[in-house]
Amino acid sequence: MIRLLTLIGLTLLLFARANAQSPVEVFYEKDNTGAYAFYSRNTAFCPYTITITFTELNGMRSSATLPYQTEVRPGQQSLFKLQPQSNQPSSFRYTFNFIKGCKRPKADTTMAYLLPASPGKRVIVSELAYIGKLYAGQAEPKDWYSLAIKMNSGDTVFAARRGMVSAVVRDAAPIGTHLSFHRDDNKVEINHADCSFATYTVFRPKSIFVEPGQFVEAGTPLGIVGGENYDFGPHVRFAVHYNYEAPVIKNGQPTDQKQYWAYIPVRFWLKDEQKAGRLEPRKPYLSEHPESIIEQEMSKREVKKWQKSHVK
Repeated sequence: MIRLLTLIGLTLLLFARANAQSPVEVFYEKDNTGAYAFYSRNTAFCPYTITITFTELNGMRSSATLPYQTEVRPGQQSLFKLQPQSNQPSSFRYTFNFIKGCKRPKADTTMAYLLPASPGKRVIVSELAYIGKLYAGQAEPKDWYSLAIKMNSGDTVFAARRGMVSAVVRDAAPIGTHLSFHRDDNKVEINHADCSFATYTVFRPKSIFVEPGQFVEAGTPLGIVGGENYDFGPHVRFAVHYNYEAPVIKNGQPTDQKQYWAYIPVRFWLKDEQKAGRLEPRKPYLSEHPESIIEQEMSKREVKKWQKSHVK
């Protein structure tokens, strides 16, 4: 049996930063009272969690608890102020870091997802092994769950759930043959309403249809599946994760390293069973995109608008 590998849990942050140079900026301005007002500017298409740490802070009082951590949405927002104290010399220095996702996400584990294949197509799945566990002795991230969904060459990959396209990699060329894993495959990332993220990996070069900042509904075509150079054949790799910080456990012991993602064991709509459930490896499943699943996160107004634009 072919063992499929993935580095999703180790490379998501790199994926985020590869698609946006410094998507989050922190800066300050001096106001008319002499206070230093801090702001953030998020130029991406999803929330980030930022942490601001002061390496030097003399003669100043902060309006917020330090170190300062908050969630920043796309655009600019006010953070906090530093107020110089009377008759005291003042100075400050700071650093900041950021991670993609909400500070306290409430991931919906009950959501029913569409199979990301054309209606009427049958797919077979394999669960992906966590490469950090296989080769570095690391424990899997919380609720580790990642799939390879086998498709046919030329098949279209569809969005399994509605959300905002937050990142795209479309120019990675196929490298090598008989692969089990390659870190530079083409990808689409979609940010959901509960601040979870779905990653769809392994597309043909230049075959992705969507752009960052585009809102897509469940069932929207995303691109053409790739993977002809894999032993597993054409497939899309799929996982849903959310911001969750925890120490990396290696050989049974916590380390100074951090993992920043937990995963959702996704439940898919199963046409043959007429319900949502977990997929079993190597079992064929027939894809279906019922309106009830596509509309499950829509408001009544959105449902009416969607139905009007999709009259059969």
